[in-house]
Amino acid sequence: MNLPSCSLIVVNYNGVHYLKDLFASVHALDYPAASLELILVDNGSQDESLSLLAATFPQVQVIRNPVNSFTKALNLGIQAAQGDYIGFLNNDATVDRTWLRLLVEGLEQHPTVGAISGKLLFPDGRINSVGVEEQPNFYWADRGFGEVDQGQYNTPGEVTALCWAAVLFRRACLEQVGPIDEDFVMYMEDIDYARRCRDRGWRLYYLPTAIAHHQFRGSSQGNTLAEYFCNRNRFLYLAKHEPQALAQAIATSVFFTEHQYDLLHETVPAMLKKLFEHQDTATLNQVLPKLQELLIILYGVDSTDHLWQRLEVLLGYRKPRLGIYDHGLHFIGGGQNYVATAAAAIQDLFDITFIANKPVTIAQLEEWYGLDLSRCQVKVVPIPFYEQRGAQHIDSSLVNDLPENPFDVIAAESRNYDIFGNANMLEKVKPLSPLSVFFCHFPDTQRGPYFAVDDYTFILTNSEFTSKWLRKRWELEPTFLLYPPVEMGTATPDNPPTKEKIILSVGRLEPGGNKKQLEMIQAFQDLVRKHPSELAGWQFWVVGGSTPGNPYLEKVKALIKQSDAPIVVKTNVPRPELQQIYAKSSLFWHACGLGEINPQLYEHFGMATVEAMQSFCVPIVTDGGGQQEIVEQGISGMRFNSIAQMQAQTLELVTDPERLQTMQRAAYERSQRFRKAPFNAKVREFFEFVCQAYSQIQRPDPQAVAHKLCHS
Repeated sequence: MNLPSCSLIVVNYNGVHYLKDLFASVHALDYPAASLELILVDNGSQDESLSLLAATFPQVQVIRNPVNSFTKALNLGIQAAQGDYIGFLNNDATVDRTWLRLLVEGLEQHPTVGAISGKLLFPDGRINSVGVEEQPNFYWADRGFGEVDQGQYNTPGEVTALCWAAVLFRRACLEQVGPIDEDFVMYMEDIDYARRCRDRGWRLYYLPTAIAHHQFRGSSQGNTLAEYFCNRNRFLYLAKHEPQALAQAIATSVFFTEHQYDLLHETVPAMLKKLFEHQDTATLNQVLPKLQELLIILYGVDSTDHLWQRLEVLLGYRKPRLGIYDHGLHFIGGGQNYVATAAAAIQDLFDITFIANKPVTIAQLEEWYGLDLSRCQVKVVPIPFYEQRGAQHIDSSLVNDLPENPFDVIAAESRNYDIFGNANMLEKVKPLSPLSVFFCHFPDTQRGPYFAVDDYTFILTNSEFTSKWLRKRWELEPTFLLYPPVEMGTATPDNPPTKEKIILSVGRLEPGGNKKQLEMIQAFQDLVRKHPSELAGWQFWVVGGSTPGNPYLEKVKALIKQSDAPIVVKTNVPRPELQQIYAKSSLFWHACGLGEINPQLYEHFGMATVEAMQSFCVPIVTDGGGQQEIVEQGISGMRFNSIAQMQAQTLELVTDPERLQTMQRAAYERSQRFRKAPFNAKVREFFEFVCQAYSQIQRPDPQAVAHKLCHS
């Protein structure tokens, strides 16, 4: 007798402890092996599942699912299946010898049955499921769950739904009903599909003689996640099939009765999306006012408005709005380059607005950083407290004793965005958007009045040095580390730039002199005076951004004017000119942090150092802060702890041209890990996750994403 062909699909995630028993039971079936196709869809297992299959069950076809989604995995398996009948088996299930043959016979005898399942038992013999039935308040449960099997369910017959731990479908049913709804991810997809089957005239059947066994929730990722999706997906089911019940279902939900209002809140966007996708205008007009009234009671007007705004994004009416605040955007600086480069990489994903306190244009940002920011815009939001004082720099320490927070004007602006990014470490700006990102270049201040970093959804750091101090000073854990993007010049080892006798310093000429330009000028003067022959023809160039009327710049110019040494100072130079200066310079000095006790006065990363290295410029920099993560001592550069050590290292290289050239190439090679391409890839990966978190189609796992980004 020729039996119909059957495909059995197993979805697996870290189920190595179950697979051997499962496939051993499948191989013991009294069903012809030639009529049996075995498919395992793996959801990115980290255990030995796939190696076990290759060694023990090589006949099993393996499909790799790029995301850990049970529903997507089943759809992939169905697409690949060739059988007349298609079965689903949990990886923590086993089947009796006659299980498949009896189910096939049941389908053969009942042409209008679309799916069939047998008696599903726990390992101790108690009943797991003999079909699924609806409960009060729009819940569903396995029939007979936990009961001792005394034959009370030994009558075959039609049921409302079936448990998918061990089930067999007619191919024609699957083809007519269509793909499993992947928004369910896991749990209640079987209830949704049962409803869809019944709506198309397919019956679902229970056959008690076909026995399977199941380790309850052995294949899921823990009770917490299972409970979350069971409760979340209840809303998706009702939004699709019983929309009038949604308001009542919220009030009777576990999220509501257990006061898990945050989980309820994050479920609402997916519920609303499903509602709009499956209901007509008349139904929406009946259901939405009731939902809105209830949500306002629960969450207030602002939060409810944000939920509707999320829905606009979910339905594809618009891109998410991303507001990026940088109080120093009107200056040329490494932090500004960092966030502008990030914006350029993701401007196709978001409607991006730069929020500045002083006038600056997109054209200026594009010129300063060599970027295309044509899809971004700028909005200037002055802070009256600082405007009244004529301040060019925003110093948050000035607001410690104030009765009101001057940064509330920026907090109010953050309400206008789906995601708000605080790009330059202002710890007193409270985010009022649904999601928020704090770009921490360093935790400059101690916790104090109006401290708001705790309220941000994600924290990005620019170096291990910054991450260490974030934990130590603010007791916060970074989401992940994202080294700044550095892209300076086009030189390559095959086409290195022509070097001149120039020692270069690049850094902002800050009023406080944190970059130590005066100290380096004096060091160069002293070096030339003590070693005139060795330093013959060498120049020292000081390049950096500055504001009008900068008193520190005037001190620099005055010191240079008094000197006989060849020293050049240039301010606010365009990027093309800066590239040319880097290209012809041989050495790079950077003394930020020298002699300082406060860690915030060190270079937190050192973008200018990497720029120099990419231009075959050997860095001689302070041995502290982020510079230690960039410069390999004696290989790709030098690190010093005193001016005298800096001078000695410089003298060593200028008198040894061969070693200087070797180290220039090593500096270039080292700098490649900090290029724009890896930065852009990580930025896009992170913000694609932010989009997912904003949409909440699937509950995000920030720790998993942080681990992935940190190790990619």
